[in-house]
Amino acid sequence: MPRRPAPADFPELQLGAVAPASPVAETLHRIAALVRSGVRPLDRVADVIRRNRAVLVAADHLATVPDETGLTRELEPFVAERIRRAATLDAATGLLDRLGTELGIPVWGIKGLSSRADYPEPRLRELRDADVCVTTANEALALADRLRRHGYRTDHGELPWIKQTSDGTPYGQYKLTGPDGFAAVDLHFGPGYSTGHCGLLPLPAPTRPGLRPLPPVANLRPMLGNSGGDVHITVKDVNDLWVAARTLRPEETAALVADARRAALGGHLAGIARVVLEITRTDDDQRGVLEHLVAAGPGRAARPVVATGLMRRTAPVRVLRTTGRAFGQAGAHTGSLPARAGAVLGAFAFYVLPTRPRVLAAPALPRRPAPWRCVRLVPLELARALRREGADAGDLWPGDPLAPPADTAAPAPPTGHRTGSGAPDDGLRWSPGRRTLTHGSSVFVSTVWGVLPRTVVRDAGKAER
Repeated sequence: MPRRPAPADFPELQLGAVAPASPVAETLHRIAALVRSGVRPLDRVADVIRRNRAVLVAADHLATVPDETGLTRELEPFVAERIRRAATLDAATGLLDRLGTELGIPVWGIKGLSSRADYPEPRLRELRDADVCVTTANEALALADRLRRHGYRTDHGELPWIKQTSDGTPYGQYKLTGPDGFAAVDLHFGPGYSTGHCGLLPLPAPTRPGLRPLPPVANLRPMLGNSGGDVHITVKDVNDLWVAARTLRPEETAALVADARRAALGGHLAGIARVVLEITRTDDDQRGVLEHLVAAGPGRAARPVVATGLMRRTAPVRVLRTTGRAFGQAGAHTGSLPARAGAVLGAFAFYVLPTRPRVLAAPALPRRPAPWRCVRLVPLELARALRREGADAGDLWPGDPLAPPADTAAPAPPTGHRTGSGAPDDGLRWSPGRRTLTHGSSVFVSTVWGVLPRTVVRDAGKAER
């Protein structure tokens, strides 16, 4: 079995660290030696930095020393794309803040929207999407509805989904693609951040309408959940933990470890801490926090899987680790061994069974709620297209933006009885058997394994005509 690459094999990882362990000039010298010897071509070095979401940090370091390797030129296209992306994120977060305020919905900015505030240079923290979190499914769909009235569309490649905890509390995610000039928005909802099959890392509920960054210590949960779901570690994760470790108190560190263990991510958290110690410069306080996280991990931990560009090799690792973690994650919610074994089988099935939405002449069976059952919500417009044109129609689906409100400066508030958040508490309506979900004028056909019964799509369509 080939040896898994270690961070030391990739000195370019240090270029992406906020506080690299070695001087930049020394790191460049090591990179030049690798390129000269043919171990790794320069474009591959740049690609490793790109995959680790650390292009802007690396470019900032390279600007401080003469670069005889040409790496700066290799990174220039990535830098330009990151700068353009930052402008679209600013537009998206500005809109989210305004809509959250208008609707009375408190919204957390999570992951990069939180951690960048504490970076030595916040502009260097890369983000792909605007990840945000609200408390309830109703708030998420109300905010998604308003975003769609500003040109956003339901992302057909990652359709909305909803699960429930063992006590029946809904949680899930709704991703929307933005119009030109606006970044995609990933709306998370529920009492915590979902990771793996049934892991849930707790988050405090936001309280003030509008968009606010999640406090940095709490933000370690979504950072860990996202990284653990990917099963590999990026320098972005390393930088986020490096930043948080500057202020983590002992009781906060202990709570983080306990939450990580409940989500079967104690080893992954320890792995990130190991990489932080290996490739970054730390002070005594940071080192004490990180060493505690390493010590709290499993005694015989595998070498961390670092994003080095060889991601094809991590696909089997992701299947095995996600499936294996399901047993431990379910154990945080139930003592039933059959239920835990069922969670493992369910997690594995999502990898091996086809789940792409397709309309079939299948029986319209009622769907009983069950813990951790991932129910995908297919917009009715997309389900109709799949019924007319076949399973490949999703790739050409134009999306589902809604008409803008008549008065965009002061949109009418949602109707119905209002909760403390400002969103109506009767906005979500399941049909008998939970075959469809309605919110306002939007209808979604529910599916677990991608099968959309033809009769359900037909009848839901009639109801809307």
